[in-house]
Amino acid sequence: MKASTRSYAWLKVLAVLHIVEQLMFGMQDLQELQHMIAIYESWVGNASAAIAALAIIGSALAFFAVYFILKGGFARFITMFVLGLPTIGEIHHFIETMRVRHYTPGTVTAVPSVICGVLFLRALIKEYRGRSKTVRVTPALPLPVAA
Repeated sequence: MKASTRSYAWLKVLAVLHIVEQLMFGMQDLQELQHMIAIYESWVGNASAAIAALAIIGSALAFFAVYFILKGGFARFITMFVLGLPTIGEIHHFIETMRVRHYTPGTVTAVPSVICGVLFLRALIKEYRGRSKTVRVTPALPLPVAA
């Protein structure tokens, strides 16, 4: 198993623990997300159509992400890199905790999530740079070979 795959699995475990922590101690991110969804729904006008459009877009993005990961190469690298970036964004919990000078929900799991995210991106870059750059040459004109 590649180091990036192992790190990504740990990121998913940490994501579940992060959500559990926020559900147990309060979820301020939920109010911010609900506010963003409300703004989006006001642009569209119809709440059902807005949610349906988000579901279709999300499903399409998930489909393409799986396709590119299975395809491999540079497409896999870019997809995995994009999927790993939000973990570094979790540093906002730590910054918020330092700003208010007391615990805020999500901080305990955000710290290892950011560390694991950095290690994941580092392993991903190392794997992509380390792959061999072989050039495949296909004959343009098949010639019969006499034996």
